[in-house]
Amino acid sequence: MFSKFWEMLQWRRVMLNHSEWFDKNEPAQDRFEENEEWLEELEERVDKLEQIAHPAKDIEKFESYPRLLETIKQLAREEIGRATAEKVNSEKQ
Repeated sequence: MFSKFWEMLQWRRVMLNHSEWFDKNEPAQDRFEENEEWLEELEERVDKLEQIAHPAKDIEKFESYPRLLETIKQLAREEIGRATAEKVNSEKQ
């Protein structure tokens, strides 16, 4: 139990030393404040993006999915037809 208490006192001393350094070091304080303001700005921007972003959903649930699927099928049919025609033409030669 005494060892835990001693450890806590050591940590307190270290934290106070860091705190005193920070209080004396004005450029570090300024930089910390700049970072804090920047993080607040980023948080606001993320909040705005979350408000306008659509919720995640599967591709099948999008309105244009059937049209996309049909386009892919049509392109596949055209490619198969083109490959077949090339094969027939190469066999004739």
